Formats: sequence, C-alpha cells, structure tokens
Amino acid sequence: MRLRSLALALAIPAAAVRAQAPLGTTSQPRADSTLRDDRAFSFYARGPYRAGVPRPESLLGYNVGEAQTQYAWQERVLLAIADAAKDRVRVEPFAITNERRTMRVYVVSSPENIARLDAIRADLDALADPRGHTPAELDAIAARTPVVVWFSGSVHGDEGPGFEASMQLLYQLAASEEPATVEALKKAIVVINPSSNPDGHERFAVWNNSISVGSPDPQGIEQQRAQPWSVRGRFNHYRFDMNRDVIATTQREVQGIVREMLRWHPMVTADLHGYTTQYFFAPAARPVNENIGAQAGDWLQRIGRGNAAAFDRYGWGYYVRDVYDLYYPGYWDTWPALTGAIGMTYETDGGAALLKRRDDGTLLSLRDGIAKHYVAAMATLETAAANSSDRVSGYLRFRRNARDGNTPAGAPSPLRRVVFAPGDDPGRAAELAATLLRAGIEVRRTTSPLSVARARPYADYGAGDAAGTRRFDAGAYVVDLAQPQGALARAILDPDPKLDSAFQRAQIEKYRRNVRRGKKESAEDYEFYDITAWALPIAFGVDAYYTDDGAATVRGDLLSLPPTDTTVASLRAPERLPVELGGGVVAGKPARVAYLFSSATNGSARLAYHLLAEGYRVAVATQPIEAGGKTWPRGSYVVRVSRNDSTVHDRVDALAR
Repeated sequence: MRLRSLALALAIPAAAVRAQAPLGTTSQPRADSTLRDDRAFSFYARGPYRAGVPRPESLLGYNVGEAQTQYAWQERVLLAIADAAKDRVRVEPFAITNERRTMRVYVVSSPENIARLDAIRADLDALADPRGHTPAELDAIAARTPVVVWFSGSVHGDEGPGFEASMQLLYQLAASEEPATVEALKKAIVVINPSSNPDGHERFAVWNNSISVGSPDPQGIEQQRAQPWSVRGRFNHYRFDMNRDVIATTQREVQGIVREMLRWHPMVTADLHGYTTQYFFAPAARPVNENIGAQAGDWLQRIGRGNAAAFDRYGWGYYVRDVYDLYYPGYWDTWPALTGAIGMTYETDGGAALLKRRDDGTLLSLRDGIAKHYVAAMATLETAAANSSDRVSGYLRFRRNARDGNTPAGAPSPLRRVVFAPGDDPGRAAELAATLLRAGIEVRRTTSPLSVARARPYADYGAGDAAGTRRFDAGAYVVDLAQPQGALARAILDPDPKLDSAFQRAQIEKYRRNVRRGKKESAEDYEFYDITAWALPIAFGVDAYYTDDGAATVRGDLLSLPPTDTTVASLRAPERLPVELGGGVVAGKPARVAYLFSSATNGSARLAYHLLAEGYRVAVATQPIEAGGKTWPRGSYVVRVSRNDSTVHDRVDALAR
C-alpha cells in the first residue's frame, strides 16, 4: 500500500448489500464468526488437480492464511510444486538479498510453451527491440508469441497477502486440469515473483507470529499497524521503500527484479499490496503519465471488468479510479507501463491481522486478503489470455513508437536527446549512466567532440530556459530517446513532466477552497498521491542538457555494465559502473606530512568512510589549506601520516582507486 489517507469510492455488488442490514436502518453488530468474506471460498474449486503436485498445506502443516508464512517455508512450498510440475514450471534465481535470501521467479505455461521457452524468449527479445526486423517478420513473431503476465508479491513486506497468494497461484497453474486454466496457459506465459521483499517480510512474519493469537479484539497488539521501528517490515534490510526506487534502482532487490523484467518483457503486470478498507484494482486513478499512452486506458478497463465479474461471484466489495495513480515512474505499476506493459497495483483489505472485526461486526481475515489477490490474479490472467494477440500487438506497437522517437500515440516527441558531461565529479555522471543502463536504456559515450543545437541546461530550467549551441568534449554521455526504452527514458529524464490539466485545475480549486475555509476547518483531500518531480540528471547533480535536436551524428560507443554477480560474494562488491574512472594518489606519493582530498565529489566521502572503517584517523579542514601548490577548501579531508601507521600509504592509494 502507498501511504496516504484514503477517500474511497466503493462499487458494491448487490449481493454484498443484501448480506448486511437494510440500508437506512440501524442494528447491533452480530458477533457471528461465520460472517467472513471468504466463508464460501475455496482455493481448490477450480480442479481437478494432478495428484503428484503437493498442496501448500501438505508442506506447511497449516492452511494458507492461518499464519504468516516465513520465507524459507514459502520457498520450500514453491520449489516442491515446481519440481513436481516441471512440464509447466521453470524456476529462475535472479538475485540475493542483503540477508542472503535467494530471490526467484517461477515461469509457468503450458507444456508445449515450456518445451519451446527459449525460442519464445528470443521472440520476446525481437518484439521488445524491433530494430533489424521487417514489419512482416515482427507481425509473424507477434502472432505466435503468448502474452506475458507478471505477478509480484509484497514489495512492502508487512503487506503479507500477496506473499501468501503466490503459493496458491503457483499451485493452481501447476496442478489444475480445469479447462479454463489449461486454456489460459496455452496463450500466456505467467511469471510469478513471489516476494519482492524477503528480508522485510521475514521481520514482519516472525514478529506477527510471535504476538498473534488470532483474536479480532481491537485492543489486541496484533491489531495495531504500528510495528516496533526496528521490526517494521514495509522496508527492506536497509529500511528502504522499494516501491519508490524503481527509477534509481539503488537496492539489490529492485535491481534484480528490473533485470528479470527486462529478460521476460511482461505485457501485463500486477503488484499485489495491502491494505485498504475495500479491494482496489484497475482502472487507475488520475493522473496517468503521458508517456504511457491511451492504449493503457482501454486495457485497464478490460482487466478491471474481468476482475469485477470475478469478485461479483462472491459478493465482494471493491473500488476503482481512486487514490492509486500511474504518474510517478518509480512505482512497480508505472515503471512496467512505461516499457509497454499494462501496469497495475492491486490493494487488498484483509490481512493486517489474522482476524479483524469490522465496525458492523463482520470479520475480515488474512485468508480473505489472500483469496481476493488469488481471484484477481486468476481473472487478470484469463482476461489477458483471452485477448492475447491484441495485447502482444499493442506491446509491439508501443515499442515501435519508442524506437522511432515518437510518443505512444505515434506523434513525434519534442524531447529528442539528453547529453551529460563528466564535469567536476566524473563518478556522478558514471553512476547516472549506470542507473540508466540498469533500466535497459541505451547510453552512448562520445569518442570525439559533439555539438548540439538548441541545448537547454537542466540547471537553468525555469530561469529563462534559453537554448543555444553547446559543444561537449569527448567522454560525454548521450541518450537518444529514439530507442526501444525511449518512453521510459523520456519519462525519467524529462525536466518538466506534463500533468493532466483538468486534474491540475481541480487540485488548485481544492486548495483555494481550503484556504477560504481557514486552517481550523476540515479540508478537502487532494487527489495527487505522491512524488511530483524526479528528473534524474538533477538528482545526480550532473552537468546535463536536453534538446529537441537529434540530427547531430554521435561518434561513440554504446555502454554496457559488467556481468551481474548474484552470489553471496556480491554483497560486499562495489557498484558496477560502465566506465573506468581511475583513481589513486595523483601527486606526492608517499606523503611526508599528510594526504589531502577535496570533499566536492561523492567518492571523497566514501573514501573517508572506508578509511575510518579500517581504523585510520581522518580529519576535516575547518579553514582553507595552502598545500601542494593549490588551495584546498574548508571541508577537505586530511589524513596525517604521523597519526597513522605505515600501512596508510598503500591503503589510501588502494581505496582511492
């Protein structure tokens, strides 16, 4: 769940209304434990099932929803199901967390598709990068390619139902012989990422199981969302919210999931969250990032209607088009949408506690939350599979437009190229290039000078915004937005993302009415959810320019990152960069009195930290220092030779490199 106060517009089926007291009357809440949303629901109603595939409860020792499952037990269940259904399931490890838990995806499809999965992946690569193929070839590839549907569980580790639902979802797809399930798998490749945040979920699960007694008493500690600060499972090991990190990719888990998405090129994605007072699914709220395009609107409607029909069969309440937008590119729904997928957030109601009593006396359980995620996921899969050829063609059309430098609607984009120079801190520029490369965005480094017409500096944005010809020395980084990941690149590099004007006016009018009411009166809630500005060149503090001129020939090499190490050894590895920056002691080695280095670069603080961590003594200049023929500003670091042992010379040089 994205944290925000919720104002919910509910669409409640007639069956759900009839199950409660007549509207307009009052009644005492009934303390009836049978009035649960999941009372008529079974995870095993869509069989028959293959006898050789184990059910989750046979391995857990309890039914899913009766406890918070720890990561090792979920892992045991998923691997056992996959091993018993190798004709339908392929398992791919893709990352290791900071607490040494292996992250995997489970790729599920029909036996025929699994048998030719490598060929399908090659076709997916061709659709994702249409360059080098004729239109006829691409149309033929699209016609034979299944739609790729991706489900992720619990990026916020204390939102457990998505984590739990992954076990039942994999079992249904791996074991069921139900005609509808079998038919969907013929037309779709399903990728299940069962836990986006294993470390955070583990903290939450252990804590919750240790204090939970399954009572709906509102005074019970298990009913309180305020977990101890040291435990809180929303975040990963470094207490970082990974549903805000997808454009910066600073966290290991996020980097791994992005790599896997770039490998499988999903065309429909759903990120499974909690908790709201009713279930939320597509269509999304306004605003929608302009780089996603209108095609998403039709698909969000289709999928939402399919989900609604599935929920109506159980009389479950739900709502759409409120709170959860598709604007900021760093969410796990917006980011995939900017690559050509139909990206969605699903928020469930049950699961904040094993059992909770609503104000009207009915009960809401963890199992309710799991069941609703499971039903929504199956409905989403069936809608996507039933319209597979249309969705694959739409994905290809999106990627073609991006390749040609056009908006999703096919019109030429005014933002054609972004250029940034190494500047005074080459490390920052290299780290920005690495961030873009992790997202699958092509970055070229020039080998000769480059002149760019109508270049506008990011640093001066909003202060006249004057354009002029700018010359860059060799070694500059160039991002041409006419590339397959161009829509994503445009979204995260644009210094001025466009906002729906009607939506913007509505928020301004709310603000004006709130001002007229005064601070002591109740105020209207604003509909804008979260982050409003994010241009990465500004965040990285690099010397960057943007232009509508894409005509100048760029002489240089496309960059790439070194191969990814997903072993435990990688936990202490430095950030992978696409260029060698150089480093070490540049003058006066070995120093007689002291080593000095400026605090102006990101690397300087890192060097000071590592020296301190190894026990060396580091000082900070409180006044400018004249040394070595130059002036070192206040704040420069000083490592005195006399106050450190003789190893300081080699360690300063080695760490600086």
